[in-house]
Amino acid sequence: MSEQKEYLFYKNLKFIWSKKWILLIIPIVIALIVSAISLLGDREYVGKAFFYTSSLDRDELTDDDLLNNKYITGTEDVEINFSVVSRGKVQIKIVGNNKEDVQSKLTSLGTQYLEDLQEEHKFLYDATDKSLKSYQQNLEIIEPLNEKIIEATEALEGQETSDKYIELLNSAVTNQQLLLEYENGVYRKDVDLKMFEKPELLSEEITKSDNYLVQNMVISFALSFFLTLLGIMLWRYIREARRALND
Repeated sequence: MSEQKEYLFYKNLKFIWSKKWILLIIPIVIALIVSAISLLGDREYVGKAFFYTSSLDRDELTDDDLLNNKYITGTEDVEINFSVVSRGKVQIKIVGNNKEDVQSKLTSLGTQYLEDLQEEHKFLYDATDKSLKSYQQNLEIIEPLNEKIIEATEALEGQETSDKYIELLNSAVTNQQLLLEYENGVYRKDVDLKMFEKPELLSEEITKSDNYLVQNMVISFALSFFLTLLGIMLWRYIREARRALND
């Protein structure tokens, strides 16, 4: 074993330690510069509005792509996006450099979308109510008619084989089926009407976009520390190489 054994790792550590202030100061300065840029840089305004769409399932009002095609013209000076964040919940997101522009567009789009939701809700509610009334009217007609058929059938007891009795019996069966259908229809439509919920605006807010100050500071410090360390190692390598060549 050579008495002149080289302890390269120790020498590297010793050299790095001798340059410790460089290793610390450069990353800190760079991190501070990046932080200042993050703080002083322009930040966009983000407007968000959340809507409850109730049980409406019309694709034009509840599908991401169709919503964007319907309400975004492509001529806006702000960034607009519609998204379905969960069942029955739609978000309008607007991003821009001017707060007033973001607020104005968020208000106008939100108003238009809510009006369309309410119009669709009213259409479905009115159609269901009309169907309910139709079932009720048919029920009012069929109930007394059914009672008359039953009375006429009872009056022909003892003549069960007569054509008149069989005809009345068939009519009674048909009317019972219609009566059950109309009663079920009234029940279903009545439940549907009671379950209807109106669409509404849940919340609306405008905030400044995140400047990611902490993240940028940490990343810039770590990256500059690593690059500075590589620079110090390269510095030592070049110095040792020159010394070896001169010797």
